[in-house]
Amino acid sequence: MTRGRKILIAAAAVVLILAGAVVFVLSNLDMIVKRAIEKYGSEATKTAVHVGSVSIRLTEGEGAVKGITVANPKGFSSDPVFALGLISMKIEPGSVTRDVIIVDHIRISGTHVVYEMDRSGHSNVDALKKNLGTSEGGQKKETAVRKKKEPRVRIRKLVIEDSSVEVRAAQLGERPRTLALEKVELTDIGGTGGATPEQAAKEVVTAIANEAAREAASAGAQRLLRKELEKALSR
Repeated sequence: MTRGRKILIAAAAVVLILAGAVVFVLSNLDMIVKRAIEKYGSEATKTAVHVGSVSIRLTEGEGAVKGITVANPKGFSSDPVFALGLISMKIEPGSVTRDVIIVDHIRISGTHVVYEMDRSGHSNVDALKKNLGTSEGGQKKETAVRKKKEPRVRIRKLVIEDSSVEVRAAQLGERPRTLALEKVELTDIGGTGGATPEQAAKEVVTAIANEAAREAASAGAQRLLRKELEKALSR
């Protein structure tokens, strides 16, 4: 066998391997994205993140994710702190091979937050927010090295709507109360340089946590004032 023929056979083998890899990735894209969300989401929140289903239509630049749950931090109930209903997104197909993947918009609807406060006044949402800020501490050097190899994403617009929070405050001695959350809109997450998946996850979860905490605090203050007023009138 001539040297030229050997080179042609080797080149053909490489092409077949690459083609096979592309087919594998495309045929398993939904599972790859599902595992990525669970991996980076769990790293960001320091709790277990699970995904129900993923549907990506790469040629159309569209995708949908259903049934994301974020487990409660340690010390709270077994119910998820977050349950995200439907996430729909629009991606620039041409950007998936670039250094920064461009997501035109993400719309999250039907999110339900369980806000728990124990008798000492500590809440699960505050614990989760604390988790979101801890990964930049002792692991700063390791994280910096790891992020160089990670994909980056730029989210031009994120909308969180039709959401609710169930307030469970043991110290108030009342039944759980469900409240509607205001719409949350974020723009240009990641900026021109993009954000790592973990950084993007942190920003999204923090936005939901802040809104839930704000609504729960407002409701709690109103109930405490009502209780004090009832006490004063009964004297």
